[in-house]
Amino acid sequence: MKARLARYGLWQARDFVIDRALAILFTGAAVIFVSWQMFTAGSHAAIARGGLDAQRFGAVVLKGIVELVWIIIPLLAVRGISADDRKEGRYRLLFAKPVSVPRFYAQAFAIHGVLAMMCGALVVAGTRIIVPLSPISVRGALMIFLASYLLVGGLLFLFSAVWRWDWLATGVVLAGAMYLAGEFPKAAWLKLLPPAWEIGLQLRVLQEMQPLDWRPLLWACGYGVACFLLGLIVLRRRPLAT
Repeated sequence: MKARLARYGLWQARDFVIDRALAILFTGAAVIFVSWQMFTAGSHAAIARGGLDAQRFGAVVLKGIVELVWIIIPLLAVRGISADDRKEGRYRLLFAKPVSVPRFYAQAFAIHGVLAMMCGALVVAGTRIIVPLSPISVRGALMIFLASYLLVGGLLFLFSAVWRWDWLATGVVLAGAMYLAGEFPKAAWLKLLPPAWEIGLQLRVLQEMQPLDWRPLLWACGYGVACFLLGLIVLRRRPLAT
């Protein structure tokens, strides 16, 4: 009989909390603390007055914080998700029982995603403590975190199935895509690249407290899911010992 994947879920969640969640929350807390320290006397006065000015200021602060952590959260959450098991030889223990390799890592990706979103929500909640935020900003920030996890995490999942330096490959691809989008904004071939710049554009909408445009976010989500599915195909066909 195949080992039940659900039994591994608790261990995957525990490993995420120990190895990844603490790093994500520490990074988020550091960003929030630095942002608070950068506030001027006028900023504190705007917060104290409340009202629309405080909401606008809160949206600017939230945009700045999300802009700093939207890539960091999925990088920390998915980095080495399968490559580390191959590199360190843990796959011999993990798959000593007849467990489906693609399903095992698909479950890990899903569990990491849920817990990463919870970490993102805590970052937003921490920001809300220091500045008042509009409901649109909060929902928008969480949707951006979700799109970034699927896009960046999907790329990481694919590269982790192929190469041990998945974080490096993902960083180079995302940086290259954003640079090319800035230099050639109307090029048709941009659709072939991971649309990380679209998330950056939606951050500006977040700052203006306007409803997000869901189409580019859905494109980013779809691109990430496609990379995730390609990663599953690689894991299905590639011997883990290589």
